[in-house]
Amino acid sequence: MVLQVVRAAEEAASTLASSIHPEQCIKVLCPIIQTADYPINLAAIKMQTKVVERIAKESLLQLLADIIPGLLQGYDNTESSVRKASVFCLVAIYSVIGEELKPHLAQLTGSKVCIVLQGLIGTPALCQLVRNRLSAALASNSFFSA
Repeated sequence: MVLQVVRAAEEAASTLASSIHPEQCIKVLCPIIQTADYPINLAAIKMQTKVVERIAKESLLQLLADIIPGLLQGYDNTESSVRKASVFCLVAIYSVIGEELKPHLAQLTGSKVCIVLQGLIGTPALCQLVRNRLSAALASNSFFSA
């Protein structure tokens, strides 16, 4: 019964996310993601992911300063489902804006960047390449500048 309620709520949130103007929806969701506890933050991140999937690149770029802090905070959450949802949303953002996300990931550890990259490409070998590059670039702080 609880699972059915959760699914119905997620479906309703998805429908709402597709009905409201994307920029307006993100402006409402960002403070919720940053301040609410589990499971509210989880639902907001999932809803934001749906919105990100349908927003224009230019609009998303303008909203990154609002979006990224909550996702990075979610990435450090004690609830694994919140961490997973944050990664999925970062992957969705990357799918829209590409390499322009890199500077916003600079504060993540190499292993966390690998998880995001695995969500994009799905190859552990790429993670090893990223780890090697990160190790070599830490001294010069050039990992994200290339």
